[in-house]
Amino acid sequence: MKIAEQYEQVGQRKMPARAVRETLAELYREIYSESLPTATVRGFTENWLNTKQPEISPATLAFYRKSTNKLLEFLGSAADLDLASVTRTMLVEFRNQVAQKASATTTNHDLRAIKALFREAKRDGYITEDPSEFVETVRKRSDDNRRPFTIVEIQRVLAAAEPEWQSLVLFGLYTGQRLADIAVLTWDNLDLRKNEILLRTRKTGKRIMVPIAKPLRQHIDSLPTGVQPGSPIHPKAFAIINRHVLDERKRG
Repeated sequence: MKIAEQYEQVGQRKMPARAVRETLAELYREIYSESLPTATVRGFTENWLNTKQPEISPATLAFYRKSTNKLLEFLGSAADLDLASVTRTMLVEFRNQVAQKASATTTNHDLRAIKALFREAKRDGYITEDPSEFVETVRKRSDDNRRPFTIVEIQRVLAAAEPEWQSLVLFGLYTGQRLADIAVLTWDNLDLRKNEILLRTRKTGKRIMVPIAKPLRQHIDSLPTGVQPGSPIHPKAFAIINRHVLDERKRG
């Protein structure tokens, strides 16, 4: 009867969030003879990232880790409190703080990661209410609008860049692929007989084929010949990306 009365108060929203969880925990113990799962914000975040590692691409994992690190830094000592102690007000303040330093796009991307974190915490029984559920995204400012480079600007970049960066720019210009995907291309990715580039995107893991445009083919034909099969087209950039991936795996 006592639990029933507490549940009635929960249903009428007459109890604070912490009391709601205590009521549910008591009922859970009564029925299942075990306690509800608990975790600190920091502990749950690390476990969540470890769980996500085999499920998502390395790029998405790095994005999640970067966003959650921002939240942990914002929370400070509160990151070592129970996950249920995080409120919507705290997350709104976090969102607004990020928005002061970053673009609306970056802010909303970070918010998306935080929402995924708390959504799964609720699903797994660590919290009874998701504090991020009604935290809205921020509106894009007029100065957030991006535009493509003009031909003149691209020519200036090419004139100032070293040879490898010139090559990276040309590959990006004529394939439309992300810099990281271009950086890890090897000569095995090029089918010069069919005039195609075959690659797997790091973000989605999707295999794609990109026709080699005539100006890009002329550039490829001008590159040093006699390279070993499987060797990178852009060695310096290739090494940087691989080092970054290794660092992420160590942190994971």
